[in-house]
Amino acid sequence: MHQTERVIKHFNMFKKNDNILLAVSGGKDSLGLWLILKELGFSVKALHIIMPFKEYSEKSLEKVKSCALKLNDEPIIIEANKYLEIDFFKALKIYKKPICSFCGKVKRYILSTYANKNSYNIISTGHNLDDETAFLLGNILHWHTEYLEKQNPVLESNKFMPKKVKPLIRITDEEMKLFAEISKIDYIEESCPYSKHAKSIFYKKILSEIEAYMPGTKAFFYLQYIENIKGMLFSKSSEELKECRICHYQTYNDDLCFLCRIKSKY
Repeated sequence: MHQTERVIKHFNMFKKNDNILLAVSGGKDSLGLWLILKELGFSVKALHIIMPFKEYSEKSLEKVKSCALKLNDEPIIIEANKYLEIDFFKALKIYKKPICSFCGKVKRYILSTYANKNSYNIISTGHNLDDETAFLLGNILHWHTEYLEKQNPVLESNKFMPKKVKPLIRITDEEMKLFAEISKIDYIEESCPYSKHAKSIFYKKILSEIEAYMPGTKAFFYLQYIENIKGMLFSKSSEELKECRICHYQTYNDDLCFLCRIKSKY
């Protein structure tokens, strides 16, 4: 808990008078962060997005509700298909990219648009050190510069979305598991059934093997990128943000965002 508090202060993520919208999935990280932020006295509201993944989604929702009872709080529950007025799997076929990529974009869209409509100036997620190092390794191996440029514990706000933060970037998977056990947080342990072929899982295994031989490697790898390398590689964003002419969400390609472009092909 104190480690997370130090990260929040070090990166100037948010303050006590900020309105924080926390994405909670039902996993140990986001539910644990929910507890931590409330214990630290921050004004936080949890939002859970129901994806159309049948039993996995049902179980995830059950864990979120269980944690809400423990914290004496009421989460915001949004069903993705209804909120976006789409059929997720039909839209995925039009999107023509991996399901994890589409799922992530859908969740970011919902979080950003809901936050804007309801006066939340901060969006927080539960990405931990293992998540961030896996993303970083994958992006470097494939030189996905468009993602490397954005891989930061803090993404400042723009006219389309609030500030986005990741307070758990110094905490590992194992540390969060231990925290959840000590705090008696009931969380979903299995991974999403659609993520079994995700490369990030493989990268996590590789980095954990390296960490076993050289303790501290994960933190050094990620934090040195943030503090030193990122600043040298990306001094200014090369992408120009535009506004979707239909829903007013951000887009980089044309006058339609990814979602409205998909809907136009229904």
